[in-house]
Amino acid sequence: MTLTIHWRLDPAAEPPRSERALQPQLPDRVRDRRVQTQNRFDYYLQVADAAAQTAFDGLFIRHRLESDESRIIAAIVARAVRGIMVVPEFPASVGSAVYAAKQATTFQRSTGGRLGWAITPDADARSRAREADMVGPEDLARRLDEFLTVARGVHEQRPFTFKGEHFEVLNGGFDAPLNRVPFPQVFLQGEDDAALRLSARHADVHFFAPATVEELAERIARLDALAAAEGRKVAVGLIQPLLVRDDGEDAQRDAVGLPDITLVASYDEAATALAERHAIGVSHLLLEATPMLEETYRVGQHLLPRLRARVGAALQAA
Repeated sequence: MTLTIHWRLDPAAEPPRSERALQPQLPDRVRDRRVQTQNRFDYYLQVADAAAQTAFDGLFIRHRLESDESRIIAAIVARAVRGIMVVPEFPASVGSAVYAAKQATTFQRSTGGRLGWAITPDADARSRAREADMVGPEDLARRLDEFLTVARGVHEQRPFTFKGEHFEVLNGGFDAPLNRVPFPQVFLQGEDDAALRLSARHADVHFFAPATVEELAERIARLDALAAAEGRKVAVGLIQPLLVRDDGEDAQRDAVGLPDITLVASYDEAATALAERHAIGVSHLLLEATPMLEETYRVGQHLLPRLRARVGAALQAA
């Protein structure tokens, strides 16, 4: 089983890296007549380029209500940075499933099929209201199920007809050349049975939150059983915030204030821990750390080679 490793870009992180902060600062007494040549999107491209240079397989872009739109960032990044999968995270509340599917086909055609979809868990009612999403909590899972059913349906079938509670299509479906590109790889996440059942029906990859090897093994077994009942196999992923350094003590010293789920370790310790999770069935890793640009290089240059070496050795020994 191969291991696919993704990096995560958070558009809301590091607000000091604003448009003006990207330029050298001048003394207060000096009048700044410089034309603005860089903005926040240049930083996104730097992070994406760092991920590609250090051999990450994909770049996820978080959905943040208070920040730039993840799918637009993804489109900009994918055209500028070649050779890396780009996965915007977004909720099912984005609107028409048919239009989302059409956007995806255009993205795939422009990038050689490097798009993935990461559907985010629904936010709380107050946050959803800020996005003009008034669907009740009892209908959220059904809406996502219908969203993915319709999006994949119009992409793969013609004519496609569907009538649900949230989406309706009559004799739809894409003609060539839109139907000649692959549908985006679908990434879902969640720990409860409802999330696992949804992934069993729709996901290509299901991401779990950080957990012990024993806890993950139990969750993987539940997912495998539900997917088998649907006649499918769903790959397993792990979302893992981390702080890694050459020495474990240095990592612990720098980790003040980080959430408990953060993997704080030396490069070798982190590689061993992640390889153990690969050994029980985790084939996708989604790693994240801040500051994003610096940590992309650090993790890519120091952790990834160690991790891939361990995984490769384990596969050869098996």
